[in-house]
Amino acid sequence: QIAECPPHERAQRIRAEWEGFTIGRMIPGFTEGNIADDDEIPTGAMRSIMLSWDHGEKPGAQICYLIACDTTGIVWVLGEVVSHERSTPAEDALRARDLLRKWGLELEHVAEARGDSNSAGKLGLGWSVNQHLERAFAGLAGKSRPPFRIQTPYKAPGSVQYRARLLSSACVEGRLRFHRDCKRAIHSCRHWMGEEGDLKHPIDGFGYGAEVYLSTGRPAAGRLVLAG
Repeated sequence: QIAECPPHERAQRIRAEWEGFTIGRMIPGFTEGNIADDDEIPTGAMRSIMLSWDHGEKPGAQICYLIACDTTGIVWVLGEVVSHERSTPAEDALRARDLLRKWGLELEHVAEARGDSNSAGKLGLGWSVNQHLERAFAGLAGKSRPPFRIQTPYKAPGSVQYRARLLSSACVEGRLRFHRDCKRAIHSCRHWMGEEGDLKHPIDGFGYGAEVYLSTGRPAAGRLVLAG
């Protein structure tokens, strides 16, 4: 029975794990082998650091990811921060800085950033969420300009399917790995079937940033040593 059990059912049927995998999920290449513990992450060999957001419109839907690309081209999703209430851009910027500091990094170590193209609404004075975050990061840095710009991701027709295939292939090839603490991202990789909703927010959150490295293979020049 064990030998004949399909791989996507092994966690539930053999190891009695409640998570398992959903049949028909959009990122079938993801497996438990893509999850990493602290001692597996080459903290001294990271060449580029990125922050990546999905700006959901309801509490708990905005999510930020810390992403790194190492000297071998492997992309690491190191951490996630979820806004559980209606937070301000200043509070979101503080959470992102705390996430960086957990790994011994500061705002000036961020090579680039990606964030969904949401408008800040009628109270945003015509600004996007990304622009409000940039202003908040400038305040944290004590400067008139932000330490990095937050660019919008590729969102042309078919981009969701393209991104899912890219992420799945990278998982199969071992080029995309997740720190065990990124629970929302891991859960979504196990179960997201392409629908809008809570499972998609983490996929967009780390996918917007990860695709920059996975599709181009271009980590920024220089070498950063993570102290975390």
